[in-house]
Amino acid sequence: MEASKQYDITGIHGAEIFRDLPLGLKLRMIDGALVEIVGNPHDGAVLVVRVIEPGERSPAVGEEDTIFFADVKEVVG
Repeated sequence: MEASKQYDITGIHGAEIFRDLPLGLKLRMIDGALVEIVGNPHDGAVLVVRVIEPGERSPAVGEEDTIFFADVKEVVG
């Protein structure tokens, strides 16, 4: 999957964009995992995600996890 230009979380406003990411969006994590957003409290601190493809340190496929901005490599759509 290719990085999403619409939701570019790199740069000075990356954390603001992270705060408002919509449910259903997929993210590539630093450890290589692919996850889908299933909950967003819009507090800017965390997202709740479901694992689609496991990474080096992620839970098993189908499990939910809480992630932080620093854990995300890119938005993939």
